[in-house]
Amino acid sequence: MGDRMGSWTGIRTRRLLGAAAAAVALVGGAAACATGPAPAAGAAEAAAAAPAPLDTTCTNLLKIDAVPPPAGDPGTSDPAAVRAWAGQILPLLDSAVATAPPDLRPTLTALQGVLQSAATTGTAAPADAPVVAQSVNEYETWAYEHCGYQQVQVTATEYRLDGVPATLRPGPTAVRLVNRSTANLYHAVLIVRPKDQAVTVAQVLTTPPELLAQQVDVVPGAATAGPGEQGGMLVDLPAGRYLVLCPLGNGEGPPHLMRGMVAEVSVS
Repeated sequence: MGDRMGSWTGIRTRRLLGAAAAAVALVGGAAACATGPAPAAGAAEAAAAAPAPLDTTCTNLLKIDAVPPPAGDPGTSDPAAVRAWAGQILPLLDSAVATAPPDLRPTLTALQGVLQSAATTGTAAPADAPVVAQSVNEYETWAYEHCGYQQVQVTATEYRLDGVPATLRPGPTAVRLVNRSTANLYHAVLIVRPKDQAVTVAQVLTTPPELLAQQVDVVPGAATAGPGEQGGMLVDLPAGRYLVLCPLGNGEGPPHLMRGMVAEVSVS
């Protein structure tokens, strides 16, 4: 499942996994009270046609989370694959920086430096490096709070995922994962679409992870969080039936999803 996760968060989740396998209208600025003469009709039409900066920033952040990461750990991935990965993200990130509000711009600028280095050297910084982990968490938190996407907050404890809604609307969705583990466990959230749309949660709980990976399509993106922390992801969901699950394990025993950390959601 890991090879098709989203960009930064996909790399971070894959490192933790090891060898184991429409939207609400985007938020715009409040209209200011005008005291001068009304703009000419042509100017008003041009302003209406131009994309709002916040819209552009949100759209590019959504696209960044959907870029598949290079195969394998960033430290050992093929340099050409890393350069290609960075080359896909950089134009999106540059556009997001150009339209980002002042409170978000430093976060995205920090990631620009990381991507520019990866594009030049063919080596990506580890996704758990402080500048990457902090910056990704900051922009996903910002997007959750400002982009106007439908919101889903999932709380992970010991082998439970709470807050997964039964239904969602198709379109851009901001997911926040809050890890309230009292056993010092990392948790993650993936959204997968079963190829057999009739498969049940009960069947998933008894399906070996290696086989399950062949039976689902993974939605690009992943959220990870350490104990007492939170993570996020941005996804664009078409209509269908999905499973929300935690693919991580403790190093012993079955992965968390087989212990009950899986829930169903219908997007329609």
